[in-house]
Amino acid sequence: MMNRRSFLKWTGAGAAAATLGTAGLFQLRPVKADELESLKNQGIDIKYTADVMCPSECGLEMWVKDGRLTKIYGNKAVPFNDGTCCAKGASGIQLVYSPDRIKYPMIREGARGEGKFRKATWDEAIDYIGKKLTKIKKEHGPESVIMDAGDVTDRDQYWRLFFAFGTPNVVEHGAICDTPRRHGPKLMLGGKRIEPDVMRPVHVRQPDGSLKKDLTYKNKLIIYVGWNPFVATRINYESRGTLAAKVDNGCKIVVVDPALTNTGSQADLWLPIRPGTDGELFAGMLRYILENDNPNSIDRRYIDWDFKKYSEGWDEYLEAFKSWWTKIDPMTNLPYFSLEWTAARTGIEKEQIIELSHMYGSTKPAALVCGMQSPGHHYNGYVASILMTTLNVITGNFDVPGGAIDTEITKSDKGGSATGKDFKKKKIKRTVNGIEVEGEVEQLHMDLYGDWPVAWDDVVGDFPKLFMEGVSLKYGAFKGHKYPIKAFLQRTGNAVVTGSAPYRWQEALTTKDPSGEYKVELMVTIDTIYLESALYADVILPEASYAERMSLSDIYPPHPLLYLRDQVIKPLHESKTPTDIMNLLAKKLYELGDKDIQPKDFWEKYKSQEDFVNEMLKPSPGRYNVGQPLPYPKFPEGYKLIGTPDSLEAGRVTIDSEKKEIKGEAVTVEWLRKNKGVAVWPMSWYRYRMFDATKGEYVANKTFPNTKTKLIEFRFNMYSDIDKKIQAGLGLPRGMKEIGWDHLPSTFYWFETAWNPLTNPKYKKYAEEYPFQIIVGRVHQTMSGTQMIPWLAQTPCEGIYMPLNNAFEHEILDANPAKKEGFELKAKKFKANTWCVGTTLMHSQDAAKLGLKSGDMIEIENPLKRSVKSKVFVSEGIRPGVVKMGFGTGGRFSPGLGGTYKQKDYTPSHNMLVDPDSLSPLMGMPTYADMIVKIKKL
Repeated sequence: MMNRRSFLKWTGAGAAAATLGTAGLFQLRPVKADELESLKNQGIDIKYTADVMCPSECGLEMWVKDGRLTKIYGNKAVPFNDGTCCAKGASGIQLVYSPDRIKYPMIREGARGEGKFRKATWDEAIDYIGKKLTKIKKEHGPESVIMDAGDVTDRDQYWRLFFAFGTPNVVEHGAICDTPRRHGPKLMLGGKRIEPDVMRPVHVRQPDGSLKKDLTYKNKLIIYVGWNPFVATRINYESRGTLAAKVDNGCKIVVVDPALTNTGSQADLWLPIRPGTDGELFAGMLRYILENDNPNSIDRRYIDWDFKKYSEGWDEYLEAFKSWWTKIDPMTNLPYFSLEWTAARTGIEKEQIIELSHMYGSTKPAALVCGMQSPGHHYNGYVASILMTTLNVITGNFDVPGGAIDTEITKSDKGGSATGKDFKKKKIKRTVNGIEVEGEVEQLHMDLYGDWPVAWDDVVGDFPKLFMEGVSLKYGAFKGHKYPIKAFLQRTGNAVVTGSAPYRWQEALTTKDPSGEYKVELMVTIDTIYLESALYADVILPEASYAERMSLSDIYPPHPLLYLRDQVIKPLHESKTPTDIMNLLAKKLYELGDKDIQPKDFWEKYKSQEDFVNEMLKPSPGRYNVGQPLPYPKFPEGYKLIGTPDSLEAGRVTIDSEKKEIKGEAVTVEWLRKNKGVAVWPMSWYRYRMFDATKGEYVANKTFPNTKTKLIEFRFNMYSDIDKKIQAGLGLPRGMKEIGWDHLPSTFYWFETAWNPLTNPKYKKYAEEYPFQIIVGRVHQTMSGTQMIPWLAQTPCEGIYMPLNNAFEHEILDANPAKKEGFELKAKKFKANTWCVGTTLMHSQDAAKLGLKSGDMIEIENPLKRSVKSKVFVSEGIRPGVVKMGFGTGGRFSPGLGGTYKQKDYTPSHNMLVDPDSLSPLMGMPTYADMIVKIKKL
């Protein structure tokens, strides 16, 4: 037994001090110039780059000696992570030099899924792909090719090549990530990712005109709903900023989550909500705030009514929201959004809902933040994200110091013409129902003009259906046109495991047509590591690791910030950079007669990675001179800013009043290298307003946010434009049919989630037989591809990734400076309970009823009669009636996962329990968090 103070002392700074003494961590300082010179004299070269061990992509400092990567630190010059480097980042050497990485091109010899490949040369592999693509293009059109460029941000070379090839179906991981969570900000702000204003330092303009690094925290309250930034984040600064705001400024932290996560353990209040009812909580909070707001009471001045000056459509939204207040919910027999209804739905006590609503409404500044797992992984997560955005706006907490910032519309622009999106505007012709029709390449898009016209991020979860049935266009110039999907190229993704139910992907990639050929004629994997999807490839290409290639990172800071992923070492083995792969395949297609591929657009234009990245940097930062304090007061307000921070600061610019553009010296790779790899432009807040001297008040500047009206939109204009396309098409999208809509709503709406017998009458019949709701969470490894790394595989996480392995033996990398690469392979015997494996977290009350203790084997089955086996971890850190697994942590069946592969037979694959036919109705997101199960002891 120990009190909280003792616990924090011995698990935090106290333990560090006890271990390191006064000469330990508290005495660290920057390296002096002469010391740096001394390192160089020892043959150590310091490079600044960006991580890809997880989606945070933190700024890193890497040390190289004799061409070998030797040390990894955080880059202090990058405010995003401010010099920090977590276990994932520090273990990058184990990935770069992993014996399990893909070392050379391979061509399949056995059946798909068998994993039988032969070593091939690059010429052979590129020739194979080029000829297949050329054949497919001639027979079915380029639109029958999908290029899935994965999760990491340096995807632009692949996008450019395949847009030029003629397919609009060039995608990334978006719709198997968290699109419902992004939907409200997209509709109302033109953005997609709201985060609390906790990144420090930020560069802030001072009254005397100077710039200062601001380290102060203004936050008074942060509510994280289904969000666990201490573990499952791509926003590094949230981890340190959340605790810093608490310690430095007394910020209160509330975590709403069925499980007691690492973030929840440091919160002032943990509310174990029933899964899938985040929208209910927000609706109850909004109703309470509307009904109890009192502008004349300091304690109950919940709403900042100035928000109406910077928005449009509020009255229409309010009317639609209030229309539900008199309706009776058939599941609870209570009025919608009332406190009693909210309590019955969420499982949170009425008094706690009042406390939370009052706390949020009366505390300024505050931030309400939604998570990826929830509501991002629920069928009706759109509703929750719209309500979350609404609450942040009307309480006056949007884009204010210490409040909530949509970081998608504040980060630096990058990519520009290098990405190749202009190729989508090319005019083309197709014959539809015997009539030749002309349109643009973009109008062949499988989602936007097919089953998912609202899906501004692509519907990866629907690929298996498209592989089997093909694409039928219903809207736009080519409505009525049908085409098959004949090629799937996947780069740094692992859709077979992460893109909904694996068995559905396996079926789609192995199904053959009547002639005995695979329906998907070409499957290509481009990656550094050998994951499950590669088992189904025809060709595997080894891509250079993140330390061996060049690109840019800009992961959701609150103001323009861009940093270089520089090439630190030469590509190992036979791997090649994305720029090289792009040019090799472009040349082959050109040689094979593809007239859409021209030398001037590829190898003649981009002779090196640096050429390509310089093109990507041309529009940076591409944000506007708006907000308080004004980033550059010497320049016109509302003009777009382009150029290096120093050239803008010094006034070395040209001002184009017609374009409303201020252009300084272009950011380049060379400039970034001279500035420790990073460009940082000034921070501002209140970017939606400007001071009108004639009126003597602030007014909307009509420049920010990034919506159609340049106002915050409670009237959903984005829907209106899409609905016109739908109504002129050949029928309603299937998702709209599912929820009974005949048109897209113009403002607030409500519908129920799936596979929840406590909120949706359709599933009530399953409640008794399947008493558990199952949820999923990320582990420290974050991505599904880094679990072969021994350091990370021995790091437990929250009861869902625990040291409960059976004994096994595996070869691992062991440090040996005498070896060329600094490592050697050594066989190591891992005793039982020393290696982390995917587990299922269960409340102790539930475990007692089933006679279970930690380490026992269980079988988990869903109503679709799909089941998995797992070891259970028993704890009180989860809501009773809920069980939780890690995402992508179990059932891993690729040998490329090393030691984790050896645990495949007794670890659970959460996605085996997902309903592959349950896709969220507007954007097609797999409903990873909507499922019920029954459990038995084995």
